[in-house]
Amino acid sequence: MIKFTLICRNDHEFEAWFGSSAEYDRQNMAGLVSCVICDDGNISKALMAPNLGAKGNKTLTPPVIQKTPDAQNIQPTAQAGYAATQPNQQNLAEKAAALITQMRAMRKQVEDNFDNVGDDFAETARRIHYGEEDTRGIYGNASNEDVEELIDEGIDIFALPDLPKDN
Repeated sequence: MIKFTLICRNDHEFEAWFGSSAEYDRQNMAGLVSCVICDDGNISKALMAPNLGAKGNKTLTPPVIQKTPDAQNIQPTAQAGYAATQPNQQNLAEKAAALITQMRAMRKQVEDNFDNVGDDFAETARRIHYGEEDTRGIYGNASNEDVEELIDEGIDIFALPDLPKDN
């Protein structure tokens, strides 16, 4: 398995695991890789440093910081090795949990205060946009094609994320 840091054209970075570099290339060329934040399918590998583990009892040396005008205040963030990555993983998990909590709150706000128009979302959004119905907040379902057409027509929409059940 290999972990890549990927980036979409909207500069969202995320990590993903693949069976091999060739498997990543195959899936990306087939359009099977998309941004976890905005669902953009234009994905490339971000610049990464390899994560090489030490064998046996070898010790890893801390990173060397070269003095440059822009790097004078940079400090190493970790000595090196697997144990140093643990707080970062925990920090990422905490940030992800906080983000999911915020997205749930946003979704609840929409569901509590907007009208659910179900599968009529695209047509209702158009009628509101063109003044055929009173302005109000709505939410519902739309196909990818409907979403593209609404955006092309200049109608502001926002995709509500589908979230895992809160346990």
